[in-house]
Amino acid sequence: MHNNQIDLFATPLWGFLLNTEESRLDGYIRYVHSLSSSQPSQQKSNFGGWQSSDDLHRHSIFRPLVDTILTQAASVLTPYTTAAPGLQSMWANINYRSNYNAHHTHEGWISGVFYLSVPPQSGRLVFTNPAIRSERSVVRAKNYPLNPQRLACILFPSWLEHYVEPSLSDQPRLSISFNIGEE
Repeated sequence: MHNNQIDLFATPLWGFLLNTEESRLDGYIRYVHSLSSSQPSQQKSNFGGWQSSDDLHRHSIFRPLVDTILTQAASVLTPYTTAAPGLQSMWANINYRSNYNAHHTHEGWISGVFYLSVPPQSGRLVFTNPAIRSERSVVRAKNYPLNPQRLACILFPSWLEHYVEPSLSDQPRLSISFNIGEE
């Protein structure tokens, strides 16, 4: 970085390890697999794999996770709003070998993902540089890939475009995605 450089328009991203969910993780995984065998997949940004309906925040098994997520959301939203955050939608994802999620954005204030099971090489979460006009310039920030990890919870502005790379693993990756807005 040059001495005279100022980077404008930073995009916030927050990451947490939700160790409080460790004892419930196996139950969450069993529940998601049970749903996947009894419900058809939703078709959103996913190419292959399975996505649940977006009402998991209403399922009692996920109440502790919802409370933890809302606590973290309230802590990161403090500089931006005094309104209480609420979970607008929450859904499970299972990605198998070659499955991925195409470029997309979400609704609400902030969105996030909580990782239940992350085999090696099961696809990175990649945030797209929001400075769209910089695409053809040599002076631009590159996209930002994150290697997911079990129990990690990543929060980001809902407008931030992102995608998930194809999985190269023979084991499924399980995650729970969500959107947060005004309660």
